[in-house]
Amino acid sequence: MAHARNRISAVNFGTGISWADPTARKHGDDKRLAFLYFADLKLDVRDDCPEDLRDIIIADAAEIQARRGEEYQVSISGQTITLGHALPSLATPSGP
Repeated sequence: MAHARNRISAVNFGTGISWADPTARKHGDDKRLAFLYFADLKLDVRDDCPEDLRDIIIADAAEIQARRGEEYQVSISGQTITLGHALPSLATPSGP
């Protein structure tokens, strides 16, 4: 499995985490494999993601999803976001 893990790069974006395969190029970029949205912690794994990489990504994403409600640093300048902030149980109540 360690060899497969070397084929994955994970990058934080303002809205989530993107997993890509730096050994495969698509339209001049690393081939995107999956994306985890910080707002609802939904993981979208691309249909063409290899099975061995899919298992690693799902396990990595599960670790982040388990941290629902925690602050998560999204930039090197220290900006954070609350994981799952758009989910009903974490949403701020509206009205008095």
